[in-house]
Amino acid sequence: MERKHSPERLINYDILRILAAYLIVMLHLSVQYINKAPASVEEYLLWQQGVKFGALSRVGVPIFVMLSGAFLLRPEKNISLETIFKKYLPKLIAIFLFWSFFYSLAEQGFFEHIIKYGFSHSWNAINWTKFWYYFAQGHYHMWYLYMLAGLYLITPLIKHITAQASKSQLIYFVVLCVLITSVTKLNEDLWHISILHMILDKLSLSFFLGYIGYFVAGYLLSIYTPGWRISAFLFILGVFSLRFTYQETWSLNPMFGFNEPNLIYFSNYSPTVFFMSFAVFLIAAKLGFIKLWKPLRPLADQLPKYMLAVYLVHPFIIDQCRRAAILLPAKSAWSLPQNAFIIFIISLIVSIILMQIYWLVIRIIQLVFRTARC
Repeated sequence: MERKHSPERLINYDILRILAAYLIVMLHLSVQYINKAPASVEEYLLWQQGVKFGALSRVGVPIFVMLSGAFLLRPEKNISLETIFKKYLPKLIAIFLFWSFFYSLAEQGFFEHIIKYGFSHSWNAINWTKFWYYFAQGHYHMWYLYMLAGLYLITPLIKHITAQASKSQLIYFVVLCVLITSVTKLNEDLWHISILHMILDKLSLSFFLGYIGYFVAGYLLSIYTPGWRISAFLFILGVFSLRFTYQETWSLNPMFGFNEPNLIYFSNYSPTVFFMSFAVFLIAAKLGFIKLWKPLRPLADQLPKYMLAVYLVHPFIIDQCRRAAILLPAKSAWSLPQNAFIIFIISLIVSIILMQIYWLVIRIIQLVFRTARC
C-alpha cells in the first residue's frame, strides 16, 4: 500500500476537529453529572447515563492530538528545529501566558469584583502569592498546552522516524505505545502487581508512554487508511471499548458503594480510550471523499481555526453560564449534550470576536512598524 499525500484542507478532518472541541466541552460539563456520589436510586440511574456520555466524550483530547500528528508529521510539512523554536513554541508560549494570566485573575474573582468594586480595588485585592503559583501551573485544562509543547520538541525527531519507517514499523510503534502506556496505567491504578511494576521499570520504555502513541497514530491512519475489513474490525473494537468503559465503570462503582467514583477507564491512557479514539479518527479518515454543499464550504473552512480558542475559553464560559443559570438543570442525562452545545456555541462566538480583535491588533502593529520604516 502506497503512502497517501494529503492536501492542505480536508473537510473530513475539519469536521472532526469541530467534533473534538464539542466533545471536550461535554467532557468538562460531565463532571457535574459523574464526579459526585448519588444519594438515591434515581440519582444513581442518572449517574449511570451520565457515565455513558462521559465515556463518549473522552475521545475529544486524543482526537486533537491525532489531528496534530496527521498534519505535522506528513511528509510535505517542513518541520525543522528552527521552525519549532522560532514559530511553534513562541506562539504556544504566548497563548499560555495570555490565558494563564486571564484564568489566574478569574480564579480570584477579579472580573466579578471589577463590576462591584472597580478596577483599582480589585487589583489591590489580588493575592499575588497564589496568583503566580496558579499562573505557572495554568488552569486545569491548560495541561494540554504543556503536553503539546512536549510533542513539538520531539516532532523533528519523530518526523524523521515516520518518514523512514515502513507501514509495519509504524503499526509496531503505535502498538508498543498503546501497550506500554495502558499496562503501566492499569497497573498503577487498578492491578497493583509489584512484579509487573518492576519489569516495566527495568525495561525503561518511558519514551513510549503518554500521548506520543496518539500523535503517531494520527499520522499512520491518515497516510495508511486500512481497508474496509480492518476498518470494520477497528470500528467494532471501538464500539465494544465504549460499552466496556461505561459498564466497567458501573461495576467499579456500585450503588451507594462509593464517595468518589473510580474512573480508571476514563483516563486518556486507558486502552479503551485508545481504541475509541482510533475508531472515531478512522471513520473521519474514511470520509475523505465527502463534499459539503457549496454555501457551507466557507463556513467549514473558517470554523476549525477557532477550535483552539474554543478549548481555551470554554471553562470560563461554563462558569459564567452556571452563575447566570442559563443551562438546563441536570435532571436528565440528555441535558449534558444539550448544555455542551449551548456552551460550545457561546464559546465559538466569543472566540470569533477575540480572534478578530487579535488580528486587528496585529494588523495595526504591522502598519505602525511599516510606517516607521518609511
